[in-house]
Amino acid sequence: MVNKHLTTTIIATTLACFAAIVPSSAAAGTVAGITLDGPVDPASQEYLTRAIRTANEGNHQLILIRVNTPGGLVDSMEDISKAILGSRIPVAVWVGPHGARAASAGFILLMTSDVAAMSQGTRTGAAHPIMAIGGLFPIGDQQQETESEPAAETAPPADPSAVEPTGVPGQSAPEEPAGAERVTPVTPPAPTRAPDPAKMGSVLMEKVGNDMKAFIRSITEARGRNPSQAVLAVSVSKSWSESEALKAGLIDVVASDEADLLKQLQGRQVKRIDGNVVTLNPDGATIVEVEMTGRERILRHVVDPNVAFILLLLGILLIYIEVTHFGLIIPGVTGLACLAVSVSGLSLLPLNSAGVLMIIAGIGLLIAEAFVTSYGLLGLLGVVTMAIGGIILVDLPRIEGIALDPVIAISAAVGFGLIVLVLVKLVVKAVRARPSTGAESLVGREAVAVRTFQGRGSVMVHGEYWSASCDTLVAKGATVRIIAVDGLNLVVEPVETIS
Repeated sequence: MVNKHLTTTIIATTLACFAAIVPSSAAAGTVAGITLDGPVDPASQEYLTRAIRTANEGNHQLILIRVNTPGGLVDSMEDISKAILGSRIPVAVWVGPHGARAASAGFILLMTSDVAAMSQGTRTGAAHPIMAIGGLFPIGDQQQETESEPAAETAPPADPSAVEPTGVPGQSAPEEPAGAERVTPVTPPAPTRAPDPAKMGSVLMEKVGNDMKAFIRSITEARGRNPSQAVLAVSVSKSWSESEALKAGLIDVVASDEADLLKQLQGRQVKRIDGNVVTLNPDGATIVEVEMTGRERILRHVVDPNVAFILLLLGILLIYIEVTHFGLIIPGVTGLACLAVSVSGLSLLPLNSAGVLMIIAGIGLLIAEAFVTSYGLLGLLGVVTMAIGGIILVDLPRIEGIALDPVIAISAAVGFGLIVLVLVKLVVKAVRARPSTGAESLVGREAVAVRTFQGRGSVMVHGEYWSASCDTLVAKGATVRIIAVDGLNLVVEPVETIS
């Protein structure tokens, strides 16, 4: 009897513990939260792909991606789409909060998700492809071939015998001798024409558009959405509000906030890309944010064209200071670092070759200004050239969110120009002041070595830095005597200590 009672107690206790464990496990469910706020670029690509991979390593019920983007790069969008399609955990993309948008590449990400949702007052669509070689090309706006190719003036006759041979109209052709072989006139080939760049771009754009439309149809059919409506975002850049998108069968849910979204998804069956159907149970789950790493935050700023352009100008300015004031070292090293960061960021973006060439030309003009006295003309021209090159450097339309702000470009160019002009003025002043003091006044004077050098170095004379040369080793801080003046270079010799 005791054993029976003990057994019953053990069983009841076990069942109670099991009943307590199951609800607590459900209540402890989590949803991985990821935020895309800004353009789809290499920085957001690295963050989202890493965040989706990290979320898959955890025991989350759902991955929730908040989206507010004007669009961006096709390559970055494709990598993020692959990460969403390859996720073992269902992915919900929610366009929010109120006033947000998922345009261009954002629309593709919305269609790729297991659950497509939008908040009130949001919009999506306009998924026109963007090409680095030509900017913005809406598919479906190409002209018909008949508009560019002239129609044939005459059509060939159906019966060759009906063509009158050369002669007087209305008269029969002269009879050919018996046994003579009739010679058929040979029509000369039409002259070949060079390929029309506009037509080549149209053909290339058509290929890109067809590929994008095929991808849209594939993912929308797999997700059970309306492919005919989704294709319109590519072909005619159509956009929808949240209510229009829901009515068109492009999204699944309209939710005011994240909590509302998770509540509406409770018990909802979702068809995965592989055909499997899963039931969502996210209501009441805790959203665990997958934050950006330090590297991703830095990359986000580096790939910003505005930051990259400012770093580019700053790097060139510091190098210019180093060239015109040889021996300072710190400006040169800092300038090279700024240039390295700027180039690394710009290399991840589609660049306009004309903008790159103009920047290179501007750098050449500034270098020329350091060696040729043009009283600032070459330097000013270099600044203007680089400013224009920077504005057109990134080959993307402004609506994609990856573009140089003209206000920042002009402000940076003006500031850069003023600093360069001041530096040039100081150089010109030094050049003009040299005859008034006279080379003879410098010869015989003593100077102090700025750093240890043998050959070419720099010295301090009357509070001014001068380029100097000496055949013997001169230690830093040593006193030297000026024995000759060669342009802006001083020929010096160590001062012998008199005992």
